[in-house]
Amino acid sequence: MTMPTSQCPWRMQVHHIHQETPDVWTLSLLCHDYYPYRAGQYALVSVRNSAETLRAYTLSSTPGVSEYITLTVRRIDEGTGSQWLTREVKRGDYLWLSDAMGEFTCDDKAEDKFLLLAAGCGVTPIMAMRRWLAKYRPQADVQVIYNVRSPEDVIFAEEWRNYPVTLVAEHNATHGFVAGRLTRELLQSVPDLASRTVMTCGPAPYMEKVEQDVAALGVTPLL
Repeated sequence: MTMPTSQCPWRMQVHHIHQETPDVWTLSLLCHDYYPYRAGQYALVSVRNSAETLRAYTLSSTPGVSEYITLTVRRIDEGTGSQWLTREVKRGDYLWLSDAMGEFTCDDKAEDKFLLLAAGCGVTPIMAMRRWLAKYRPQADVQVIYNVRSPEDVIFAEEWRNYPVTLVAEHNATHGFVAGRLTRELLQSVPDLASRTVMTCGPAPYMEKVEQDVAALGVTPLL
């Protein structure tokens, strides 16, 4: 029996694991207690029940919508946490999580127009918030632009069929994808850009470019 650590007191059991892309998996967890969190937040995970080895992962599920608490993890070659979660952890195992943390959320935004921008695994909090807006703000006008390396790298591919989304593929773009990367011109094509709450998540270079491009168009993004 594994035991809680001071920073990770929440015990959750792995119900099932789903492979999203060639290098990304979603772990669906059962928590037998009420686990309070907000769409877009993250939690620390105790790697191998260690008090010293902790890794932060977005809670890719959505409170009040998702059946399970989920972690969506990209396997990194030298990643201690991601290697363990995607290679060793199996159905029925227990994980220990911290309280949910972070202020990158949409439930405190009064506006009803959003532009959600994501690249790679940065889509995890974006999808959590997209579900939340669909459930609790069905009147909201939500535009999503999601950048991936190639079409096979789209995380939550089936679920995106439920929501309007512009998919941008850097390589091998096929039908339904914009070829290349996010550009200022693509941002300018978003209706009512200046009146939208712009929220973005992705690798650092992507975030820096988005911040520059959006600012040049007169909007300050929430990072």
